Amino acid sequence: MKASEIAEFLGAELSGDGDVNIERVAALATASTGDIAFVDKADGEVQSNASCLIVPFAFSADAARPAIRTADPKLAFARVAGVLNPRSKKTPMIHRSALVRESVNVADDAFVGPFVCVDENSSIGPGTQISAGSIVGKNVSIGSNCTLHFNVVIEDNCTIGDNVILHSGVVVGADGFGFVPDENNTQHKFPQIGTVVIENDVEIGANSCVDRGALGETRVGAGTKIDNLVQVAHNVQIGKRVIIAAQTGISGSTIIEDDCVIGGQVGMGDHATVKSGAVIGSQAGVLPGKIVRRGVWWGTPVQPLDEYKVQNANVKGLSRLKQRIKELEAELDKLKGSNGRSLAE
Repeated sequence: MKASEIAEFLGAELSGDGDVNIERVAALATASTGDIAFVDKADGEVQSNASCLIVPFAFSADAARPAIRTADPKLAFARVAGVLNPRSKKTPMIHRSALVRESVNVADDAFVGPFVCVDENSSIGPGTQISAGSIVGKNVSIGSNCTLHFNVVIEDNCTIGDNVILHSGVVVGADGFGFVPDENNTQHKFPQIGTVVIENDVEIGANSCVDRGALGETRVGAGTKIDNLVQVAHNVQIGKRVIIAAQTGISGSTIIEDDCVIGGQVGMGDHATVKSGAVIGSQAGVLPGKIVRRGVWWGTPVQPLDEYKVQNANVKGLSRLKQRIKELEAELDKLKGSNGRSLAE
């Protein structure tokens, strides 16, 4: 694309030569001829060999190359990357080594890779690509333009929307962790016969798990992005446009409403509720049944960020407080005289 075409695509302001050809996106430090890069800050000198820059409105002019001005250069860069680096499309086919049951409906332009297994009464939508070693169970519906990377497993009776990306090792629809003890504390498995619904435009990172509902459904809302190594337990309801970072564990029947951000290694007890717009910092602990309202939260148990900061400051001051108490005890002993009993005694 020419620089002028990129500016038009973004609806942004262009200064400099609009006829410069752009072939790739690149990092500012490593960019070269034919690359476009972005600058986050308006101040400071920029040293880069990029052919074009996406910059903030207040960025000073650079006569050496065109600049595209926008309110959010990082977002604009991401949008351009989607155009210059579209999803690799594989030649539609069902590989000769794949096992696809006769009752399966595979769109004509779908790709089913080597050693893929697709069980009875499932469907694979137009433009969907399923990479080598993946397994799709019975009665599974996969929408259009989805990408299943290597060794993805989708268990029976699950529904995958359109434009969903499942990275390698993702498991959708495994049994939830539910047991009932008897009088001898022998654990009896509670039925795990529900389903999983993953809505449109969801991306789930490598080796993450989304368990099926016990009797109902587990649902991941449209536009939600889940990082690697995340556990989503049975009957969890995740809203739209939620961000969940790596190594987070979400216990059963928890509700996460729309537009929430969950940091890495957050642990959530069962039946918790995270209200729309809440932000939970990394390694926080959400107790069972806790309601986390809109705002920024941190700590274990999770609490509003301002309260957490005060608590953390108080804990750090304990050593100084201990030392001060010792000093006061020594002063009291001196005041009592040589025949008095010390406070420590």
